[in-house]
Amino acid sequence: MKFTVFLSGFLLLFLLSDWTETVEGDNVDIKTLSRIINFVEENYKRANGDGHPRQYAVAINVPKHQCQQNFNPTQNNFLTQENAMNVKNAITDETNALYQGVQLIAAGTRKVVISKKKTYNMHSESLLLNPADNSLMTNLLNKEKDSCSVFYTFESPCVDTCLDATGKHSILKALENWKEHDGIKAFVFKNFWKFDTTKDLQTKFKQIVAHVPLYRCVSENQCYACKGEGNTPIDAHCLP
Repeated sequence: MKFTVFLSGFLLLFLLSDWTETVEGDNVDIKTLSRIINFVEENYKRANGDGHPRQYAVAINVPKHQCQQNFNPTQNNFLTQENAMNVKNAITDETNALYQGVQLIAAGTRKVVISKKKTYNMHSESLLLNPADNSLMTNLLNKEKDSCSVFYTFESPCVDTCLDATGKHSILKALENWKEHDGIKAFVFKNFWKFDTTKDLQTKFKQIVAHVPLYRCVSENQCYACKGEGNTPIDAHCLP
């Protein structure tokens, strides 16, 4: 009897260990993620003439191992087919504001003229993720399955457009589509959109988490998993 119980317990422990490894294998390594976002910031960051950073977003689709433990992105082993100057020039041009590469897509903000006195800026997240079924993100994800896909936006998606489920610039349907892509997924932001710091980001960010894991990366050494799945609250590090 004791031998049978021991074997059963050992088998259960083995299965649990195997299950844990499988689950962790589908999540980005948090330290590697911080290095990836730092690489993006160093190479592709959008800035004005005096170097002040401006809103931009980048998405990558790379082999899975490049988001796992101990990978260190460098110019020689990561996104080697993308030219940093071409990316920055493309996303700084507000008439188009888009870059489409092999493993990377990027966007600044696009100025849309309605009349001589009225213009508005299309946000970078929407530019990359819409239309949801035929976007630059759709094409990027189709290039490699069971990979690692990371979407990074310098400022958090705005509540009134990007996270408005009924709005024409909503990114939520695109995130729902992204959920079906195999492999590691991470939606990352750094700063908070300045007009949203007093809004209910706890509720709004949960709309992202319903589809893909959300992270906040604040430096080259520090990223936070925002959590928020089910009844779990969004982690305080990911809120203003």
